[in-house]
Amino acid sequence: MSVNYMEDFDFSKLENFVKQGAFLPSPDQYVGELKAFRNQLDFTFKGRDSIDYTDGSYSYISKNKYHEKNVLIILESPHRFEYDENKLPLGLAMGKTGQNFFELFTEALSNSVLKLRDGEYNVILSNAIQYQTSCGLNPIDRKLRDKNWIDIYENHGGEIDFKKRVYSLKPRYTINLCTGGRNTQGLRSRINKSLEQFKLIKNKHFTEGNHPASWNNNGDTRNAIIY
Repeated sequence: MSVNYMEDFDFSKLENFVKQGAFLPSPDQYVGELKAFRNQLDFTFKGRDSIDYTDGSYSYISKNKYHEKNVLIILESPHRFEYDENKLPLGLAMGKTGQNFFELFTEALSNSVLKLRDGEYNVILSNAIQYQTSCGLNPIDRKLRDKNWIDIYENHGGEIDFKKRVYSLKPRYTINLCTGGRNTQGLRSRINKSLEQFKLIKNKHFTEGNHPASWNNNGDTRNAIIY
């Protein structure tokens, strides 16, 4: 069992790796329950439960059993707040990203073109690339992050690993909240292209939205958008 399907990939050997960065991958995580009933949504944070992958399947570290259906939330890669002082993974969507997501997710999704069928869903957070491509720099070097992200995704099996994890989870709905806006060369657009190659249909199986870090700007939540 493993965090991903990348086997012996060593992030610290990457050309643009910065030594102060963490080199361990951060696992995908269950974070709560989303209930949908008659176009009304209710999300409840239930704590974090990391995912182990094996042979096209997955299980939770806790061995708990949750709902059968998943809603997958995609971010780009873990940042410095998601590792402890020993550079060990803490969890996904920590700091401002997590605070905004957990507070505003229901509202943003309620206004989306993506309409969920009635039911109960697991909400699973996943980084398309599970390695700290920003290398923990403060302030963040976005150009370095994007270089490392694209290098892993295109040259070191990152897209293949992402596909295998998506296929293992079999999400009913997928929401791409990667950074990059709608720039055709941005990280979010690259993920959209991959999802379409995976045979997911835009606005039916998946949609996109603004990165949660931008959802609340000093009380202004107009950017909390899932399209």
